[in-house]
Amino acid sequence: MMDSRLRCMIDASVIINLHHGGVLKDITGLPFDFLTPDIVLAEHTNPPPDEVLRSGIRAGELPDVLVQQAAVLAPQNRKLSIQDIFAFVLARHHRCLLVTDDGRLRTLAGRQVTECHGTLWIMGEMVERGVLNPAAACTALGIMLVKNARLPAAECEERQKAWREMQDSTLTANRE
Repeated sequence: MMDSRLRCMIDASVIINLHHGGVLKDITGLPFDFLTPDIVLAEHTNPPPDEVLRSGIRAGELPDVLVQQAAVLAPQNRKLSIQDIFAFVLARHHRCLLVTDDGRLRTLAGRQVTECHGTLWIMGEMVERGVLNPAAACTALGIMLVKNARLPAAECEERQKAWREMQDSTLTANRE
């Protein structure tokens, strides 16, 4: 039987944002398989690798052939970290969605026809699937922004407004 779970390569920027928002542990409630390059885990201190692994994110190793692909891409993409390039190469190899907030990595993914989303997409999926209620998502996003998450301001405002409205309509319906 084929596994129907969406496979996602998640990079450090999204892991850090979700951790700062206090919702990294909640991604286990999504019907997705998350993978991150082992080099990302090896260099994580905040959150520590054990916390990342407890959230259900698995570490992916790059076989030599993928390391060679990364070595070819690195000089052409000097402004990307090797961790970002590894995430891209692994996502392309496994044919999975790339989840990153790095604009340069998103550009590379777009040029290579790799589907890409970020923290706000993950948060939206958590609300839509009932993993987080809208108020908790709104609070978590606010904390991420206070902790200097590099997310598009206009889209953050739109999401927070929508989540507040969802919460208000839920409260109104519960009172009736």
